[in-house]
Amino acid sequence: VTNAAIKIFPNITIKYCVWHYKRSLEVQKNRLCYNEVESNHKIYLFYKTITNFPFINPEYIFDIYNYIKIICQIYNYFHFLNFLEYFNKTYLYKYDIQYWNYYNDINHITNNASESFNNYLKKLFYKKPSFFELIYHLKREESLSYYNYERKIEGVWKKKKKKNINKN
Repeated sequence: VTNAAIKIFPNITIKYCVWHYKRSLEVQKNRLCYNEVESNHKIYLFYKTITNFPFINPEYIFDIYNYIKIICQIYNYFHFLNFLEYFNKTYLYKYDIQYWNYYNDINHITNNASESFNNYLKKLFYKKPSFFELIYHLKREESLSYYNYERKIEGVWKKKKKKNINKN
């Protein structure tokens, strides 16, 4: 998906979600080395270091990774070495570090806004819309967002309440 997005939108800035990054590491830790991490404080600290790589200067990530790997080889932490191999293949080679590292760029570290909008769209459509229905509603949402933005720029923060008219 990333490559497709870059091909269509060459100037796009892509950042992966930190929650999903940490979640994938947790799943692999539980699968590959749960007991080692839970029973060995040094390995636990190594694991925590790796889970916080998105906030570390990318220039140091390979050095820190290699240091952790050497220590694990010296002390024969085989299960954690399996975890490190997963991390290496997945996050150091498969995904470009710039996509999951937020050092000097902490604007949005989760995809909560996207998830929220996706949830809103699910409520908007009771069934999957046609392509043209989707475009129509997205354009409508865009104009409403712009309208709300313009109102807030003008200092109007609350929507006007509709008056109830009694028809007696």
